[in-house]
Amino acid sequence: METLKKILADEDEVDLTPMIDVTFLLLIYFMVTTMLKQPEAELSIQLPGKPQSSDVTPMDMLNVKIGDQGEVYLNGSEIEDGFDFEMPDLVSNLKVQKGMRDQLISSGAKTKAEAELKVQIESSGIAEHQSAVSVLNACSEAGVNKVTFSF
Repeated sequence: METLKKILADEDEVDLTPMIDVTFLLLIYFMVTTMLKQPEAELSIQLPGKPQSSDVTPMDMLNVKIGDQGEVYLNGSEIEDGFDFEMPDLVSNLKVQKGMRDQLISSGAKTKAEAELKVQIESSGIAEHQSAVSVLNACSEAGVNKVTFSF
């Protein structure tokens, strides 16, 4: 009977030290393997918004249209080198337009917000992707920084 009392009197003890060790190891593992990404709110981008002053009237943007077969039109006039990947005629036209607008800015006749060259690219739904890339390359070569797409 004494043995039974002794057995019933003994309490089982659970050692929590290994469980705490495993918990910390798991915590360290997940901290090390987690990729730390910069939240989108902290990225330095400017989203389009309302204009700051209503007195600014920007000049018209240039419209570049890409046809079904890859032909390129600048403000309604067909560019002869529409099928050439380099597009030298488009580059020269864009450089002339940019030069005229830069001259207006430097002379003080217009502000940068009013006269900065902007290009809008409108591509046909079945035009090859290479045509749009060639137009973007031409804009880059001409020094045009503001390009938008319209569908």
